[in-house]
Amino acid sequence: MSDLDFTICCTVTFFSKKRRTPPNLNNGKYCPHLVVKGSEQLLGVNFIDGEEVIFDKPIGANALPENEAVDYSILQEGTEFLIMESGNIVGEGIVKEIFQHKLHGSK
Repeated sequence: MSDLDFTICCTVTFFSKKRRTPPNLNNGKYCPHLVVKGSEQLLGVNFIDGEEVIFDKPIGANALPENEAVDYSILQEGTEFLIMESGNIVGEGIVKEIFQHKLHGSK
């Protein structure tokens, strides 16, 4: 059973000075790390869909957590984060919602 059964719904902005081409958020191949502002923990994610990236403009996007060994509970509604690629900050974002796919058992 996996603890990664949630989607991170967020608003992200990619910086034109940090990337030559906008990332494709819809092909399931863009897998940067998120770093919550004030933290140093790398949270690997895979963007699964989003609006077309226009540099320096906030867009909506959805990402899935990538690593079962990592605690993603720091990501809550309203959490601000940086988007990292190989140690470079290429963008930033804010969590709009954590969407749970299914509940394990009922209360």
